[in-house]
Amino acid sequence: MLQVEPEGPSRGTPGIGTGTWILVVDDDRLLLASLSRALIDKAPVKTAQSGQEALALLTQGPAPAVAVVDQQMPGMSGVDLLKTLKQTSPDTVRIMLTGQADLPTAMDAVNQGQVFRFLTKPVALPNLQEVVQAALQVHQQRMDENLLMAQALAGRSQGGDGGAAGISPEAEALQQLVAARLTPRELEVLRLIGHGLASKEIGPVLGISHRTVDVHRAHVLEKLGLHNATSLVRIAVKAGLI
Repeated sequence: MLQVEPEGPSRGTPGIGTGTWILVVDDDRLLLASLSRALIDKAPVKTAQSGQEALALLTQGPAPAVAVVDQQMPGMSGVDLLKTLKQTSPDTVRIMLTGQADLPTAMDAVNQGQVFRFLTKPVALPNLQEVVQAALQVHQQRMDENLLMAQALAGRSQGGDGGAAGISPEAEALQQLVAARLTPRELEVLRLIGHGLASKEIGPVLGISHRTVDVHRAHVLEKLGLHNATSLVRIAVKAGLI
């Protein structure tokens, strides 16, 4: 039976975009309800009791940010459903629930890049919540990267002054950020650096310590192959982050 859990009082996970939802698939109705209740504070949850029901849900709107799928189900197996999701919704972060007997199948799925994580049943709900929150952040990072790539390609199609092969400086900067695969938090730190804020000023804005800001700053510098804050400000301005 298809089911959509209302958001209720949930505030969702900070930094997660609107329209984000979680798909949970399991043929055990009681377990499905328990998993749904555990995740509803992360994002809206839609549930299905089979792979076929899950695929029907996917035709009704945007793809889920995260899919939590049981391996052992009548008809379509969890692995088969996740393989289909990989093809039809490549940005969906895929998580598999599996019993100990199916552990080799789960590990094979992970090794083939089919899933983000696998969790053994009975799953501890706090562990599930932690993994799903990490998956939501990965999905948001993918969305950020897709947006940057779209902007970079738009800049390329419009041409511009300077840059190799007619690519504008703005597009080059965006492509550099995409290639660096900055996390959403690293992009936030870069944007605030671009505004001229120091680590001690950025910390309160993001709710983290200035030492943590320094760690993110160092990661950004390393990923972009830069050496100082002036270079960070320059690329932030070029990329339109400020």
